[in-house]
Parts: sequence; C-alpha cells; structure tokens
Amino acid sequence: MKRTFLLPAIILLAACDKAVEVDLAAAPPGAIKQGVDLMSTYCQTCHGVGKFEIDEMLAPPLWAVRAHYLGAYPEPEAFVDAMAAFIIEPQQETSRMPLAVADYGLKAPISMDEEKIRAVVWAIYAGQVEKPSWSRDYEKRHRDCEAVW
Repeated sequence: MKRTFLLPAIILLAACDKAVEVDLAAAPPGAIKQGVDLMSTYCQTCHGVGKFEIDEMLAPPLWAVRAHYLGAYPEPEAFVDAMAAFIIEPQQETSRMPLAVADYGLKAPISMDEEKIRAVVWAIYAGQVEKPSWSRDYEKRHRDCEAVW
C-alpha cells in the first residue's frame, strides 16, 4: 500500500524540479573552477543566497539569472557570450530580467577582465549556483518569464 503512494510522489517531485542538461565540452580547461572561485569574491555579496531571504537580496539570485539566460540561450557559447556582454556593459535594453531591473536597478559594471568574467559565466552555465528554499515563490512571481525553471 505504501508503494502505491510513494511512486506517484517521487514522479511528481521529479517533474516539479526539472533538471536542465548543459554541454560543458566547450568550456575552456579550468574555467568552471576558476569561475566558482571568483564568484565567492565578486558575486556572492549581491547575488548570493546562502543566509539571505528573498526580501534581503541586493540583486537577483544567480540560479534565477541562469534560468533566464538558459531560456534564451541554451547553447553554451551563446549563453556565455550574452551574459558576459551584459556583465561587461549592463544596459536595460539587453537585460534578460526586466522585473529584476525594476526591483533592484540596473547592474553596476564590475572591474574584472573579460577572461575572468567569462570563467564566472561558465560556472553559472554549469549550474554552480545555489537554489534557495524560497525558490518556488520566486518562480511563481516570474512564471510568465522565458526562464528555464
């Protein structure tokens, strides 16, 4: 009897949290590890989730940024090119997240060379980002967006 209820629950949970397959073959050697290391210094203060709740964030969480870019650019090179271009020169017209711009303002440029920016973006593309406990609420608010949740 317990198995009858357990199997549908497992199927339902698996369907609700879609895994997105990504192609990491094009990533330069060592880029993803370098990007992960750089994220802790350059990204986590504003985009990190960790102890932050949704109303304490200074910028959209990186897992949401990743979802929005994957929805528009599923191919690795296009994803990295588009996100790196936005990080280098943030413009409202090229933002993949207009609601985030409205909530947080336009991203400030950072002082990091392009090679390091691209390494960070490879790490984001690879899914090296934390998904917070409040992610479902965030997804509901942004359900009309073209993100890959």
